[in-house]
Amino acid sequence: MSPGFVAHSLSMSDLARIHQALVEDYRESFVIAAGRLMALPSWTLEATVVLMHTQTGEVTIGPVRSLPLWLDHLSPELDAFVRLQVQGVPFQDAFAHCMEEQGEEFTEACEAAKRTKPLVTYDNLAELTSISQKGFTREPRELLALAQWPDHVIGFLVSCEDFH
Repeated sequence: MSPGFVAHSLSMSDLARIHQALVEDYRESFVIAAGRLMALPSWTLEATVVLMHTQTGEVTIGPVRSLPLWLDHLSPELDAFVRLQVQGVPFQDAFAHCMEEQGEEFTEACEAAKRTKPLVTYDNLAELTSISQKGFTREPRELLALAQWPDHVIGFLVSCEDFH
């Protein structure tokens, strides 16, 4: 049940090549998005982000605040379970802990997750928002880019300088 916001075991150079290839494939979208981001005087939840749908070749450009609408995500009730799993707590112990804390809400969230196969957690959405904020404050300004595959999502920053 763990979502697919992943840190792959690829080398940094492999990741850099993947990111660069994605940016080249979706260059026109990055030109538009970088222009929008550069026009903003300060970071807000309206900051522009690019979501590349790798399976269809489509692109979504819009505000960071829309990430929960664009990415299938776990309900907040499951974030505690995922955090425990990441910390190395055995599945059964994490499950028992969350059942004790949340009861029926946790069970319902588990059933919903089995049906929808979410790719990220609420914690991931908050992390992506933070990454967008950090990129905005850098010089040159950087744009949050997301690539969505059927089973995972990756996020990275792209310099707006290359497109402005």
